[in-house]
Amino acid sequence: MTEVTAARLAELDDEIVRLQAALLEHAERLARGEESEQPQPPTWSIEEQRAWSEALQAKVRNTMIEAYGGEATYNAVTAQGEAVRQARREADRSIAIVHVTVVEEQLRSAIERYFPGMHSDPQAIDRLFDPMRYGPLSTFTARVDIAFALGIVGSGACKALKLIAQIRNKFAHKLEIHSFDHPDVTRLIDKLTYMDFAITGPDAEGLMHLWNRSPNSELKSGSGWRASDNPFDHRGKFEKTCGFLQDSLRTSVPGTTHPDLHEK
Repeated sequence: MTEVTAARLAELDDEIVRLQAALLEHAERLARGEESEQPQPPTWSIEEQRAWSEALQAKVRNTMIEAYGGEATYNAVTAQGEAVRQARREADRSIAIVHVTVVEEQLRSAIERYFPGMHSDPQAIDRLFDPMRYGPLSTFTARVDIAFALGIVGSGACKALKLIAQIRNKFAHKLEIHSFDHPDVTRLIDKLTYMDFAITGPDAEGLMHLWNRSPNSELKSGSGWRASDNPFDHRGKFEKTCGFLQDSLRTSVPGTTHPDLHEK
């Protein structure tokens, strides 16, 4: 097998850039009604294709690691995303437990950013969250309360966090509850009024377009969308609310008021 050198990889990058420019020019000519010959992609060996693909994946990964502020955070978010994708292909119980677990992890990370000792003695911080050592922040409710006290979340988000925790507990501790349409669950989901804008957003029509698109390619790609998924039913409202909280907590910064975690 012939090794592809760094110099050759740089040449392959240049060939892709030239192809992209040629394709753009080709499209612009066609839009003006002019004749244009379809640009042809460069001819690469199997080894070159594999090497360029692997190099691109490495670049993307490094960019994501930098964006997330480090490899540990990137790995955690990647694992959380994969857990949610797997859960979406399973029963409602899995969705409830996994989604709230991811929210709980993001909540913990948001709280830890307020602790200077996290860098000097992370084990001491771990003990605060450790249920086996009766840590004062070992429960979801305790974490929500300290997040509110620190100003990470406002009263509305605080209520929403406690509601999704109650929903998770319903699925975890009552075997007769296996659907988001169970009355005990719907009563709680109907109380998630503060997070309604996380469901409808500024563009409800855009969200409906997302829902109505063909699920075939989504299922093949492993993201787990189903034709029956409805962002406005009970399961959809719960999922969108959890996703909204996950993203907001992940991007919260100490000393600032996150606009999506506080009342307008």
